[in-house]
Amino acid sequence: MKSRIIFLGLFILLLSSTFLSAQMMDPFNKEDKNHFDGGLGMTWINGKPYTTITLTPEFAFGKFGMGLNIELLFNNTEGFKFRKTGWDKGAGALRMIRYIRWGHKSDPVYTRIGTLDQAILGHGFIMGYYTNEANYDYRKIGLAFDLDFKSYGFESVTSNLGNLEIAGGRMYVRPLHFTAIPILKNFEMGATYVGDFNPDDRKKTHDGVYEWGVDLGLPIIKTSFLNTTIYADYAKINNHGDGKTVGILAYVPNVIGLFGIYAKLEKRFLNPGFLPDYFNSLYELERNPLPADHYGVLDPRASVLTKEDYLSYVGKTEGIFGELSGQILGKIRLVGNYQHNTGLGKSGILHLEARSEDLVPNIQLKYTYDKVGIEKMKDVFTLDYRSVAQAMIGYRTYKYILISMVYRWNFIYDEESHEYKPQERIMPQISFSMPF
Repeated sequence: MKSRIIFLGLFILLLSSTFLSAQMMDPFNKEDKNHFDGGLGMTWINGKPYTTITLTPEFAFGKFGMGLNIELLFNNTEGFKFRKTGWDKGAGALRMIRYIRWGHKSDPVYTRIGTLDQAILGHGFIMGYYTNEANYDYRKIGLAFDLDFKSYGFESVTSNLGNLEIAGGRMYVRPLHFTAIPILKNFEMGATYVGDFNPDDRKKTHDGVYEWGVDLGLPIIKTSFLNTTIYADYAKINNHGDGKTVGILAYVPNVIGLFGIYAKLEKRFLNPGFLPDYFNSLYELERNPLPADHYGVLDPRASVLTKEDYLSYVGKTEGIFGELSGQILGKIRLVGNYQHNTGLGKSGILHLEARSEDLVPNIQLKYTYDKVGIEKMKDVFTLDYRSVAQAMIGYRTYKYILISMVYRWNFIYDEESHEYKPQERIMPQISFSMPF
């Protein structure tokens, strides 16, 4: 079952392997539309059946948007007992609010409270594709807040408003913006600082990890048809190592209505004790102790490691990061990026997304997959404690009725063993979905 889910996602990607997509190129962009989704179904969590009621409406009024995610599970083998996991601590009932937002990431004013799906600061060398919901049961209420005054501005991210955990920001200036000098007027300088102030969730300990960096960016071409930027970043993890990268990105939003492309390529030079995009898609799992094999470490003195512990095993290396993304005909949205560090075992990190609506009439497909610790190709096709995945296939029988099957592989924290364990969910359901 697990390998089939991965193959399904890769197949969707191969439908158009030439054109993948970035967050800014979502042709569906449901956050800008009003629609009501709700359903009744079954959920199997590690083999236990639950009757499931879900409500996931989204509302949009101009720049304002709001999305809810209400999921109620009742145990079929224990007298229809309500499953309290996820409601009993952490965000509690506030987990029903998926997000409240104003604007979008590229707007002069942007803020989002709730789930942070793919938080990026600057070029992503310190924080890239970070999410605060890797642990699906105990999702957190985070905050992103950006202001762009053209000549200067800032970006900021806080992972959990209920507790000081991961927080940071980037300030930037465009010193020549007031001039009319072509190209140079868009030159940008930035400085970033991000910290995990409480990695083990014990307030009495002082074990925070902090990273700072500086960056330069120069848009060579900036038109409505093509954007191309070259950039360079430097970053340092306190009490550990540092690294730098140079890169280029290009963005073609629309080619005669057929497709759009976003591409990014970086070359990285990394000193001992440093990892790029330290705060990434699976950081919420890696900030806690995991089996040393998660990082490819074979050390009899260390059976478990946090991500910061792992830094002491990281030597000098070089790496690459590539991303290719886009949309096709407004019906397929795809994203793919991969990074690898030369000579560092299990350093591969993969992120995939795919979504299709009505490419095949009445059929919907969604897929997301994050994988760290990749060393060989076979690692890509294995769901384990290095993976977070979700796949959905749905068939619209009538205008507002959707029959779907959802598969989710994520992690939960085991209170008895004090460690994260994988959790498998299988969820067939019938949903009512209506725009308004």
